Amino acid sequence: MNKNRVRKRAACKNMEYEVEIDGQKHRVRFFERDGALHVEHAGGTYPVTAQTALRSKVQVARFNGDNVRFGYHHSKEGTDIVLDGVIYSARVRELEHVRLSAVTARKAAAGKLEVKAPMPGMVVAIKVAVGDTVKKNQSLLSLHAMKLENDIRSPREGVVEAVLVRPNEVLEKGAVMIKLGPVQP
Repeated sequence: MNKNRVRKRAACKNMEYEVEIDGQKHRVRFFERDGALHVEHAGGTYPVTAQTALRSKVQVARFNGDNVRFGYHHSKEGTDIVLDGVIYSARVRELEHVRLSAVTARKAAAGKLEVKAPMPGMVVAIKVAVGDTVKKNQSLLSLHAMKLENDIRSPREGVVEAVLVRPNEVLEKGAVMIKLGPVQP
């Protein structure tokens, strides 16, 4: 058996999820022990045996000795889970993605950011100054492009470290206009 196939089988044996239902987050882990699938959550650890094909949208599983029918439907808003006829609206994410998202958000919030011109245009008005603390989506400046005045907004919270443009200055696409630094606690 090749190494990639061994890694894939090992990954399937231990899968962790964060399931959010009604604002409450729950950690759920599936793993293999003694050749059987188990589920672990705050209520304990239980053996699970699938009675139907795992690709099926409606499942019947033997969960700690009881047969349970469940199904799911994914949408942009989240996942609806049907458990023994009761519908739960949930958000399900792999725990590794949750961890990576948190690390990425911390790094982005802590770092410096350059706000660049999204298109060629002329600076009409600058609405911030060096030292200003800005919030996400706060207006930074106006850029006249393609016969329209475009409101350029901050992509995140930050402190204005530098304003590199002046009113009536003509910019190329990608020109750095404003530098943002992290908000100091």
